Amino acid sequence: MKFYQHVLALIFAIKEINKDQKILPNATLGFHIYDSHNNQQITYRIILGLLFKSHRFLPNYNCENHKNLVAIIGGLESKPSFQVADILTLYKIPQLTYGSFPQAENEMKNLISFYRMASNEDLQYMGMISLLRHFGWTWVGLFVEDDESGERFLETMESLLSQNGICSAFTRRMPNQGYVCDKKRDHSVIHFFHQIFKSPNCRTFFLYGNTHTLMYIWHYMIEVFGEKNSISVGKVWIITAQIDFALANLNRDNELQIFQGALSFMIHSKEVPGFQEFLHTLKPDWTEADGFLKNFWEAAFDCSIPNPRLPYKVSGTCTGEERLESLIAPLFEMCMCGHSYSIYNAVYAVTHALQALYSTNTKHRTMVTGKKEVHQDLRPWQLHLYLQAISFNTSTGERVTFNDNWEFSAGFDIMNLVTFPNRSFVNVKVGYVDPNVPGGNPFTIDDTIITWHKTFNQV
Repeated sequence: MKFYQHVLALIFAIKEINKDQKILPNATLGFHIYDSHNNQQITYRIILGLLFKSHRFLPNYNCENHKNLVAIIGGLESKPSFQVADILTLYKIPQLTYGSFPQAENEMKNLISFYRMASNEDLQYMGMISLLRHFGWTWVGLFVEDDESGERFLETMESLLSQNGICSAFTRRMPNQGYVCDKKRDHSVIHFFHQIFKSPNCRTFFLYGNTHTLMYIWHYMIEVFGEKNSISVGKVWIITAQIDFALANLNRDNELQIFQGALSFMIHSKEVPGFQEFLHTLKPDWTEADGFLKNFWEAAFDCSIPNPRLPYKVSGTCTGEERLESLIAPLFEMCMCGHSYSIYNAVYAVTHALQALYSTNTKHRTMVTGKKEVHQDLRPWQLHLYLQAISFNTSTGERVTFNDNWEFSAGFDIMNLVTFPNRSFVNVKVGYVDPNVPGGNPFTIDDTIITWHKTFNQV
């Protein structure tokens, strides 16, 4: 449910653009939002459905007049992103991904329509090694998602650790579907966790994967130690950029303090003016709310949206007066950060490319026919020339451009997790990895403002 903010970032950007008379004054942006459920079959079906809308599914044949698809933003992770690219590349439709994942040459060489709104993982690896060297940590454990991306991470990081005199205490592969919902006890996992987390020798852990991977570890720590005792297990967690600290309904009462002091690499972001005000105005419309909003609202506030056909209310009914700012951070954050910021920039990148294309076409038509009008027969492949040369300032004052690999390489913020007894937290920026630092070290950290796990305060 926390990822609903990605949807809100996209909606906010489009609302801003449609209200702005200086950009695309003769056009209105619309959008479709789909959830792939991290399922290959669903992902392919959604993309083909977008391209060839019809009650009878006929690939390569446009059966209906429908609104013009000019670009696709997504996905969050590498696997669904490349699945989408398998189809979009055939039709040269721009795809702007907003997650950070490895750049495999064999996957990228044929992706002629693929743009990245976040730095790839190579920069993150460098930042992790710099972080370990800065603090002199030479004995680390690796928790890695058990999939192709996890194997690439291990292959790269184990080599880098060895080159820098850092030893790997253990490697544990986590199920790639993550969180254990059925509460089954895997005694081999329980034994492993008991041994590793009780060991005083290894105090630093890498965690690579997605949010479900973190939930998996979280579940077993509580399974092994219990809620109260698990909080006393003090470790330094180094978290990669694809992982967010989130709670689901099944574990919304659990504590996050076991991760107190964690250092996370997060996709660089800045606070976008007006976004919090937009969130303050958000309320469910009982009759017109989309399915995403309805599902999010009910899950976040643990209530039920009333049926407008029923004249009475029952216990647990949503009032519509609930406020997003009242939610704890593992359920929803009010800042536009990380992936949401990448989505926001992706919408503006497509918009500025459209603006440039429309401007060029209008000037051409004016010279040829003497009529000033905008082409309506836009083809998505026409955007590539303008996307590749894109350069604009965001509302935060940052410059967005793509490098030679069609990547917006803004780097990573290093965040420190500070937890509270009410199960909430704040992420405090304590450093960054910026590839654009002129002639200097891209890694910077201020360890004087880091809040460590409470067990580290003892001599």
